[in-house]
Amino acid sequence: MRNYMYPLDKISINESYSSSSYSKRVCSVESLATSTNTSGDSNYDHALVPTVAAGNSSTLSAPMDQTSAFRLPDCTQMTLTPAGAFMRLNAYSAALLVPEGAVPKHQKQSVVLSVVKDDKVVIAGARVTFLSPVVFCGPVDTKVHKPFVLKMPHCAENLSNWQFSLYHSSGVGEGRWNEVVTLGKENINTPAFVQIDKRHAYVMTEAFGKYVLVGESATDIQERVACKKLRMFICGPVTVPEFSDVSVRIYIVEDNPGAEERCRYCEQEIGGVVLGKSSVLYFSDNSQDLCIDIRCVGGWKSKPFGDRQVIPFSHVWNNSNSTLHCSFTLSRTEHDKCDFKIDVQAIQENAAFSVAPSMLTISSFTPLSKDGSTCQHSSSSFETMTICSVGSNGATSGEHNVINTDKFRLTKLAKKKLCKCLDPPTQKGNDWRMLAAHLHVDRYLAYFATKPSPTDQILDLWECRNRDLNAVCSLIEICRNMGRHDAVTVLQEIQTPSWL
Repeated sequence: MRNYMYPLDKISINESYSSSSYSKRVCSVESLATSTNTSGDSNYDHALVPTVAAGNSSTLSAPMDQTSAFRLPDCTQMTLTPAGAFMRLNAYSAALLVPEGAVPKHQKQSVVLSVVKDDKVVIAGARVTFLSPVVFCGPVDTKVHKPFVLKMPHCAENLSNWQFSLYHSSGVGEGRWNEVVTLGKENINTPAFVQIDKRHAYVMTEAFGKYVLVGESATDIQERVACKKLRMFICGPVTVPEFSDVSVRIYIVEDNPGAEERCRYCEQEIGGVVLGKSSVLYFSDNSQDLCIDIRCVGGWKSKPFGDRQVIPFSHVWNNSNSTLHCSFTLSRTEHDKCDFKIDVQAIQENAAFSVAPSMLTISSFTPLSKDGSTCQHSSSSFETMTICSVGSNGATSGEHNVINTDKFRLTKLAKKKLCKCLDPPTQKGNDWRMLAAHLHVDRYLAYFATKPSPTDQILDLWECRNRDLNAVCSLIEICRNMGRHDAVTVLQEIQTPSWL
């Protein structure tokens, strides 16, 4: 018999659970609120906990939660000037590009970028699911003269099978979440442009606040239903009791950067650690439940009939940014036996034959080491919020938040010349419209057409999407293929020699 529990606010590290129970883990954190402060200090209020009124798929409401217990460490702040800035959180693959000229002359504005753990978000609609973390840029009352670009990761697979929607919350008052746009349904009044690449979404807008990307299947055709990537993490105690049972927890989270750190964050409260992680788990919108099987070898065994758990489809697909996990209770069978191994396998029931199960294996109760791709937080960074200001030399004031304010690829003068070249329409059509097509951002050209300089907006989006060293070289090749040798000449003037 299954015993479903959610939310589960407290867990004892050695507590024995029903062998077929799982929980939607809720970790309350504080969210950033509106602030007109430009000195670099940030104000906080209690965590916003978005929920949705039944039958309303376009609005999310967020009553105030007074039980917030943590501060958010996944954050960076800097003071913006008219020169603009590019700031990012590498561990979460989130970034904010504020273009030159967005901030009024002779003014400075303090801006924050953070990944927010709003764990109680619930979205109306049986088929809507979270695809990105909640990303905040603010304060929400920050005013800019030009759209900025917000980059956030997503876990959608086979993009053509999805219908994507972007939601926004100002994070004040009741903290209502409103649908900004559903891709493919834009109109002349749509306040944002959303570019969906293979692993990231890019949002062009002038409104600061919290953003999240959600999605659902674009079609009812079974062979083309939406699929998202998840990952399993196994967690347990730091030390294993010699004679008592031990509980291990299997977390199922979206496969976005920072997923491992999210599990560490939840485990820290109860004294647990991350022991291992799985291969990618592909989860489709096919109404099939998730089956998790565990097998023990070497002096341990699971409770009778406790080697499999089945999590309903809706609890995974509509998980709504909570940290879902299940628990298995293990018992010693041979106290003097040293060899030890746990195999965990997860797959959807009746999954297509071409989908391989997600697997993970651990051979000891040893914490999983943090590699370079995960956020390197100290043990105290979860107790107080760390804000790292970035100086002109790009050095950070905190070693645990990796922040880069990379220089823009294009100089102000070069960008101005390119706009002069490509803004005017041409008979051949090799103007800003062809540039957008070559950069694969031509899904809704009307957004750029309504701006004073379409080329300017396209190049801002290009700046955020292309941070590799050969970005300018690639842009030169595009302009050459367009037959715009005037633009090629402009770019060659700023091209960094290959030997530097």
